[in-house]
Amino acid sequence: MMFEKPVVMIDFETSGMSPDQGGRVTEVAALRIVGGEIVDRYVSLINSNVRIPYFITELTGITQAMVDKAPPASEVLPELVEFIGTDALAAHNASFDEKFLMAESDRLGLWPAHDGVICSVKLARRVFPGLSTYSLGPLAASMGIRFKGSAHRAEADAEVASALMLRIASELGQRYGYSSIDPRLLQDINKLAAVKVPAFLKKHRAAEIAADAAPVPSIKTKGVQRFRHYKGGIYELVCEATQESDFSPVIVYRSHDGSIWTRPRSVFFEMLQINGAEVMRFTPIKE
Repeated sequence: MMFEKPVVMIDFETSGMSPDQGGRVTEVAALRIVGGEIVDRYVSLINSNVRIPYFITELTGITQAMVDKAPPASEVLPELVEFIGTDALAAHNASFDEKFLMAESDRLGLWPAHDGVICSVKLARRVFPGLSTYSLGPLAASMGIRFKGSAHRAEADAEVASALMLRIASELGQRYGYSSIDPRLLQDINKLAAVKVPAFLKKHRAAEIAADAAPVPSIKTKGVQRFRHYKGGIYELVCEATQESDFSPVIVYRSHDGSIWTRPRSVFFEMLQINGAEVMRFTPIKE
């Protein structure tokens, strides 16, 4: 699966759970995904002049000695913000990582300019609802994604999160016929309840099909391009398409207000029983 624009997957290791409670960053990894591959990365330990709790060392393997020798936050954060640039940002449990990014940037008077945030936890919940856990390690393992390094180290976590997000994007491609995905579509999915995602994506994909469709006169419709709905509305045929998805083949059509709709071909042309009489759902209008 290809992303239409670059995405930077980020992962922070920290001394605590929240910057509001004194937590500081101790390590960062930022991996730039272009198309479907990681093409660049920024990885560094960070000296934030903070004591590393014992349980953090036990969890991450990051020791006090390691961060004491690391470059200071005042050096790492400007380089990190420059590396991210104006690309979309992504993270597994993105609210955590973005909160630390913004808090550390604020300390130094930096202004991150990333183009929105994608949360792979939220994506997984919406694309694969009902799983027992969405923690990075178990979720990735259930999809055959393995850690190359130690879990709870920034670079290893970011690599696995990148593979997971690409896997989710690939699933969307298979279900709805996408060959590439705009990162902003993933941001939109993040904002929806899981039950609303299928209908949203079907309509979104239908609009893409319509935008890419050949001009209406070239479609084999025996000269008919407009239909009347049995309730009276007039609709214009945009195209007929066959998709590798759960709603193929489809009819894509435009309503009087310009909105794009899609229906399975069998539904579009079906007969209805209205007041004891058979009525076509859509009747061709002879021009």
